[in-house]
Amino acid sequence: MAKRGRLIAMIFVSIAILFLAFGLTVPANGSQNSGQNNPGGYVKYTLDLLNNTLINGNVNTSNPLRPWGITYDPSNGYIYVADCHSNTVSVINGATNTVIATIPVGSGPRGGAYDPSNGYIYIANWDSDTVSVIDGTTVIANITVGIEPFGVAYDPSNGYIYVTNWNSCTVSVINGTTVIANITVGQRPAGVAYDPSNGYIYVADCGSDSVLVINGNTNTVIANITVGIWPWCIAYDPSNGYIYVANSYLCTVSVINGATNTVIATIPVGLAPWGVAYDPSNGYIYVANWDSGTVSVIDGANNTVIATIPVGLKPAGVAYDPSNGYIYVTNFYSGSVSIISTSVSTNSTSISSVTTSTKSTSTSVSTNSTSSVSTNSTSSVSTNSTSSVSTNSTSSVSTNSTSISSVTTSTKSTSTSVSTNSTSISSVTTPIMLTSTNQTPSVVPTLVVVVAVVVVVSLAALLMIKLRKP
Repeated sequence: MAKRGRLIAMIFVSIAILFLAFGLTVPANGSQNSGQNNPGGYVKYTLDLLNNTLINGNVNTSNPLRPWGITYDPSNGYIYVADCHSNTVSVINGATNTVIATIPVGSGPRGGAYDPSNGYIYIANWDSDTVSVIDGTTVIANITVGIEPFGVAYDPSNGYIYVTNWNSCTVSVINGTTVIANITVGQRPAGVAYDPSNGYIYVADCGSDSVLVINGNTNTVIANITVGIWPWCIAYDPSNGYIYVANSYLCTVSVINGATNTVIATIPVGLAPWGVAYDPSNGYIYVANWDSGTVSVIDGANNTVIATIPVGLKPAGVAYDPSNGYIYVTNFYSGSVSIISTSVSTNSTSISSVTTSTKSTSTSVSTNSTSSVSTNSTSSVSTNSTSSVSTNSTSSVSTNSTSISSVTTSTKSTSTSVSTNSTSISSVTTPIMLTSTNQTPSVVPTLVVVVAVVVVVSLAALLMIKLRKP
């Protein structure tokens, strides 16, 4: 009996060794990709604004800063973050995702907007009843408006800036640096957005649970649209011509058809939705849920939530940066900015820090050309795909990619270009996330071999037991 027990034990040990030798995987608890397969994207970096530290992944930081509104400037690729605690605006370089300047503005800065006609950033200062005008990284003017200004929008049809004044229930119209009109609206106007399809300005009015429509040609209110309770922020989707309104108390988003100025859908989202932004790269609407600590991702094609992305504490403002494809979300109680990559990856993920030395020049790569890529660290290179080369941006990796340190490869691309605005030589240290999408070998042949070996070992053991019987 003792011999038989030892033989059975030998069989089990042999099976275990075979499983280990052939590399059969063992299921593990927890997500392996940290949301990278989320169709709406995932938090790739967290930027701690106080320490100017870029951290991989979604991390809850804690500092006394209170970032609120966020605005993108396409003329320089910078992101402007209004901090209502320090009364400053942090300027983030989208190429490195680090703070390059801190600009003192008025008291309690909230929303902002970019004016392409003059290249200025307009920041509403809630506590000082002013609007700070920023040229690059310098304040060039402070404009007195109504009481407690909050939202800001630009109307390209007339070149005016529209500022909602929460406590005076008006909208100030600014031409350059001069207020030319004050429009009386409802009760507690907050978010504001421009609809280029009809030339109207849409104002979310919290106190009346409605959206007011302003005709920019006459600067008068022409319509009043009932939405959810306490509408807060608002955004326009050019792909379908709809206006998306976050109803903070009702935890929904109302969808307005600008052609008829009627609500055509109501979408449940997270708790206390605030900031709203549109991403033209995928056609999605990103909604910051203040009390949930998440961002709801809405597909504008069917007006349904397709994903929920965890971010920091009390997310408020949302903005899209087309130069790198990231969504930026301000986290009010975390003192940070969540940087969401909308690129969906598969299989394994590796995180590394890459130092690249680049010479800023203008370079273009034509179709069917041969490109040479050389870096000082591990990089991911794919073939037979449309490729784009940039520092600290979302990278797409095709199947059968190879990770090597220095590569010269022939890449077939539809149109690939790399350009910068200066001729300086710089060294950039950038944390990046490299994704491998190599196909996983099939485990079927391995299982067949294992089963066959187990059968042979078992038969041999049984035969030995039979021959050793007394």
